[in-house]
Amino acid sequence: MKLLLIRPPVIHHRGDFYGSIPGIPIGIAHLAAVVQAAGHPVAVLDAYGSAPRRLYSFARQYVARGLTPSEIVRSVTGEIDAIGLSVHCTTEQAIARALLSELRDAFPGMPLIVGGYHPTFVPEQFVALGADFVVLGEGEHRLPALLDALEGRGSLEEVEGLATGEVIRPRTKLLGTLDGFPLPAAELLPLENYWKLPYGHGPVRGPYMNVITSRGCPFHCGFCQAPLMSGGKWLARSPDDVLRELVFYHDRWGITDFHIQDENFALNRARCAEICREVIRLGRGFTFCLPSGINAMTLNEELVDLMARAGFRYLSVSPETGSPRVLELMGKRMDLSRVSATVAMTSKRGIRTNACFMLGYPGEEDEDRAMTRRYVAHLARQGLDELIIPIMTPFPGTASMEAFPGCEAEEMCFSPRWRKDYRALSRFRTAIYAMFLTVRAFHRPGASLRQIANVLTRRHETKGEMTVTRVILDAVDWRVRRPLRALLRRDAIPSRSASPT
Repeated sequence: MKLLLIRPPVIHHRGDFYGSIPGIPIGIAHLAAVVQAAGHPVAVLDAYGSAPRRLYSFARQYVARGLTPSEIVRSVTGEIDAIGLSVHCTTEQAIARALLSELRDAFPGMPLIVGGYHPTFVPEQFVALGADFVVLGEGEHRLPALLDALEGRGSLEEVEGLATGEVIRPRTKLLGTLDGFPLPAAELLPLENYWKLPYGHGPVRGPYMNVITSRGCPFHCGFCQAPLMSGGKWLARSPDDVLRELVFYHDRWGITDFHIQDENFALNRARCAEICREVIRLGRGFTFCLPSGINAMTLNEELVDLMARAGFRYLSVSPETGSPRVLELMGKRMDLSRVSATVAMTSKRGIRTNACFMLGYPGEEDEDRAMTRRYVAHLARQGLDELIIPIMTPFPGTASMEAFPGCEAEEMCFSPRWRKDYRALSRFRTAIYAMFLTVRAFHRPGASLRQIANVLTRRHETKGEMTVTRVILDAVDWRVRRPLRALLRRDAIPSRSASPT
């Protein structure tokens, strides 16, 4: 049974800079490789990667990047027996709905399968939108078993972690290991299109590859879906398996820069240290960044030194707040002094560091926000290079949903204008950004000048520098290229008076 896996366009709310991640969808490549190894041919249609510089309006409140739903449907050619749609985050629900509707109209008898983070927590919504099957949680075992059953080589009733129009069978099995799977089928992705872009999820410096070396999270923060997705487990690939993948990419494409997308890369310090030592031993000039974050509690001076020697150049930490009281409300185990120490350690070794904060967590008060402001100023003096401050929005399945009853998926983003306190939080967010830039410029003027130079030369070292470049390119695409394409399409259509009679 030949499967077509679709990655939808990248989409975000207008005015919200914290949209979907414009990076290589290595998760789909992992899944494609596993399905192929199970004996099912696979094709991938990356709707973002096929046209990453194409912007268009979608459903009024969104800006999308890539192919439109209609173009995606028209691109489905050849012998296809089933279609799988990957929906990573809540923001993608609106465009997933449109895409499912058009796929159902165009291929009425085709099995439509949906999977990913967001559908795992709201499977009934995707069944209602037209999906025949929703795969819950990890797909490595469930998707091949589902395809086998559709071919008559198994029973649908035996596939756990699967939702249909008749029943939702909960997950009863979790992956026991990440070793032993085939390498990702990255050759199925439009890699050259990604490498032409001067931005990604992590700071881009030429051809790169996203890599997943571990999955899951054993912690239980009240705003995060990661521990719910993994059943509270953390699974890590062995250092040998990780190095096998890095060496493969280097040998095949000459790639030396890797963006590790783990939630908890250094949870096992011995494993992290061994990976670093092996990279140093290989001597291939690899570099790394950790754009999805790393738990500062897992780092110490010795490990940070080893990571710097292995080529780590950028990492993100997530203190979330400067208030111990709010950390307790979140259920987040974090020693803010350890974050501060991590920033100082990485700055000393030339590793660029980003800190993620969150405003407006339920129960947060003015004094808590004042503590966050003071803590951000402290981190700026310690050497922090940039910060990201989304305003809290709830996500399905998390404890934070209880504080926002009735919140719909289309409303969930990191600039939630529907919140009654949004304007006040937005003003406070802007003030923190301005304060951070001022403090950093006063204490570290060289770092501020370097960031300006990086933007001008596109030698990005931080997400913020990439964002400036992306905003400029988006403005050109939106105000110049998009109207020009529309004009050329109009000119290509003969007018009625010129048509033959």
